[in-house]
Amino acid sequence: MATSSLKSRLFAGEACFGLFCSIPSAVALEQLAVAGYDFVIIDLEHTLISPEQLETMLLAARAQRLDVLVRVPLRAPHLVLPLLDAGAAGIVFARVEDADQARQAVELCHYAPRGQRGLNSTRASRYGADDLAAYTRGAAADTLVVVMIESRQGLDHLAAIAGVDGVDVVLEGAADLSQSLGLHWQTQHPEVRATIERMYAITRSAGKAFCALPRDPQAIRHWRRQGVSMFVLGDDRGIMRRAHQAHLQTHKEIS
Repeated sequence: MATSSLKSRLFAGEACFGLFCSIPSAVALEQLAVAGYDFVIIDLEHTLISPEQLETMLLAARAQRLDVLVRVPLRAPHLVLPLLDAGAAGIVFARVEDADQARQAVELCHYAPRGQRGLNSTRASRYGADDLAAYTRGAAADTLVVVMIESRQGLDHLAAIAGVDGVDVVLEGAADLSQSLGLHWQTQHPEVRATIERMYAITRSAGKAFCALPRDPQAIRHWRRQGVSMFVLGDDRGIMRRAHQAHLQTHKEIS
């Protein structure tokens, strides 16, 4: 479990800014921490990050006191337990489409009686040095369960999904959602934006937190006025590529 609680900050209304982390490098992750991000989401859905790389990334985050969530496919439940044991602050479940899947997500992340997470003395509990009963109470308070809504089916069942006890955050997945709506990659299309607004309204009605993926600063202002406090500001690969392009172009223009 992370040394700070992203969950407590989030539900206190503090603005928390994060990034999808797809580069399999502890150094790259350390740079995100030094840059000042509040959290990262290591992506195991669209990458080939190995267990060994992942462990060094989690250790680097721990050293920098950076909260780490990990995105996993729901069809890979075996990943959840070792990720939490290794110190992840929570799990982002990709493409959740009904309440049964949401309940499964909660059960995977929490100890009894809320869930079925196995108990062992691992890094998260300092290999048994911490009192395990106290540790499980802390884990119940601090572990974040995030569900991504990325399809029309997920949207249709969102009220039931968000209503599941133990689901903390609904994360919009505008890219795949646009595809599901027949508007491939048109994340700014009025129909897609209206769908995201509907997603937010349903989430808020259920009393759960909403995580937005703003495409520009104006969008952040919009969401903050709505009471949203959790933001994912893109992917480290795309930001790196744009930064290198801008850096190179600046020097080319001088020459």
